[in-house]
Amino acid sequence: MKIGVISSTEVCQPVLYHLASKRASVSLFYAAAPEAAITKQVVSFCNGYHIPIVLETTKEHIYEWIRNDQPDIVFITGYGLLLNVNGLGSLKYGVFNVHFGSLPNYRGPSPVFWQLKNGEKTIDVCIHKLTSKADAGPVVWRKSIANEEHHNYTFINQYLSNVLVEGVDFILNCLPGGKLMEFPQDETKAKYYSRPLLKDVMINWHTMQAAAIFNLCKACNSWNWGAITSYKGAELKILDATISTGQQNKEPGTIISVEKNLVVACLDGSCSINFMNLNGIFFPGRYAGNFGIAVDHRLGG
Repeated sequence: MKIGVISSTEVCQPVLYHLASKRASVSLFYAAAPEAAITKQVVSFCNGYHIPIVLETTKEHIYEWIRNDQPDIVFITGYGLLLNVNGLGSLKYGVFNVHFGSLPNYRGPSPVFWQLKNGEKTIDVCIHKLTSKADAGPVVWRKSIANEEHHNYTFINQYLSNVLVEGVDFILNCLPGGKLMEFPQDETKAKYYSRPLLKDVMINWHTMQAAAIFNLCKACNSWNWGAITSYKGAELKILDATISTGQQNKEPGTIISVEKNLVVACLDGSCSINFMNLNGIFFPGRYAGNFGIAVDHRLGG
């Protein structure tokens, strides 16, 4: 069986490694990532494991690759464009999209961000058949992992890139015997989330409870280098925080202490800020006072 993988991020590497280690016939169509270093890393990885790789040159290149390579099945993981299903031709086993989110509840290009921001108890990875509507095809495999306190955006993406190997194996084992079951999505429960905008990554101290701030920090670490607030007009990004539910009589956003950590009043208690990024300078909360951050001043004011 000839297997094609389409991607534009390094999340494709675990499944490529797994398939190559089994001596499967696998090739990669890769749309260069914005960071040149990532593209270089993926190319070096493929060359090292003798995996054929084709780099995208135009938006139509992918359809040419399908015609020339003629894979029996294609898996898409981390590819940013919605493909013309008809333009992909008739593959023996079809095209499957890997989605790092619960379907149909978290459709869209950034499901990990929104699941973390919304404080979901579990994070899902689904594999569904590709259709003309984004993330709407019937689901053939899914798995949930617990949303732990130490999880963040980058960790989840790397972790799920390894979990999806299990799903790819499941599909490849089921297909030859016609045993792969399809589960249509419930459109009444469908919700589409767009890529996060500036307003989605900013802390509003007057409306967000401590748990919501904690969740936002997880969702913004490390792709955005933290959830955004400000201090005396300078951008301050929070990468890690701890929740404290003790009642405070301070206005939300007010700095309570800088002695052992940076502690800030919230609507329903306080947040202990463990690690932050002030105008590109990264430092732990215990050094906040050394950077001029003082008690009774406000964040976001």
